[in-house]
Amino acid sequence: MTAVGLSSFEGSEEPEVLFYPARGAFENDRFVNMTNPSPGLFRFELRYRYRTDGWWDGDRTTTNDDRQRAEVKGLGVHQRNDQTFEYGTTWRSTRGGNGKFWHVFQLKATDGDDAPPLVVSSIHSSTSASFRYWPGTASNFIVARNYTFALDTFTTIRIRVRTSTSANGEVRGSVNGDALAGATNVAVFRPESTDYRPKWGSYRGVDTTDPYGDDVVEHRDVSAVRVGD
Repeated sequence: MTAVGLSSFEGSEEPEVLFYPARGAFENDRFVNMTNPSPGLFRFELRYRYRTDGWWDGDRTTTNDDRQRAEVKGLGVHQRNDQTFEYGTTWRSTRGGNGKFWHVFQLKATDGDDAPPLVVSSIHSSTSASFRYWPGTASNFIVARNYTFALDTFTTIRIRVRTSTSANGEVRGSVNGDALAGATNVAVFRPESTDYRPKWGSYRGVDTTDPYGDDVVEHRDVSAVRVGD
């Protein structure tokens, strides 16, 4: 399934509060961070104005003060254990990553241990990114494949994920049409989880030291396809 408009997705997570660190306070905000400028193109803007105005965009309507999020979630049927899906997007960013984390794609459980994402595509700098996964037996993310990108330039990625509680899963990625590469014959699951849903957008950790600004991530040709069991 390929997304055409925001209504193609199961849901959206718009930041609706601003956080003011000096006061430890949140304020409601009506700025629209997620837009659909044309069919199949999605724009996610996160604003970080701590140095100039003392605030940054928050995480939905929560009181999470260390992250900001603008994401869409769910496209077609969810992935279950022992199924293989491919998730695609062509994305670009106006800035690289310098904070704790910055994900442009997540595959997250909807049940069980659903706090950490199972699979992510993450920005690490102005040129480096990676596909990573966090199986239930690990203490943190495991890199499946590193890749490079350029700012303000569209990069096409395709992530193949086979979920498995035993060692026959996979997390492999393709970049700009090259061959899938990554981890095979590995466990790919979250504990007690049976259902997984993709997310696209811009989701990052923030604090008062980050060199961010008003930063935009765009996605087009967003897709989720089941390719086998």
